Amino acid sequence: MRLRRLALAVLVAAPLTAHGEDSIAACCPGYPAHLRAARAALVRGDQQAALTELKDAQSALASCLREEAAGRSLLARHVRSAHQG
Repeated sequence: MRLRRLALAVLVAAPLTAHGEDSIAACCPGYPAHLRAARAALVRGDQQAALTELKDAQSALASCLREEAAGRSLLARHVRSAHQG
């Protein structure tokens, strides 16, 4: 059951990174990197490594969202510099 949930999480996240990878990668490069690593671990059959990578992806995204809310993200910096320059 755990493997099914893990595989489902990676499969559900895959289209999100495929369509929005440019914006996600620009704002939060760790998130798609961890998703790709999780997918690679599943291909190798390493469930534990995939689960660890998914948790790391979740942490990276949460961190980016906190930075975004505080106005400290890469996107927020880019927007501020665009308005100033």
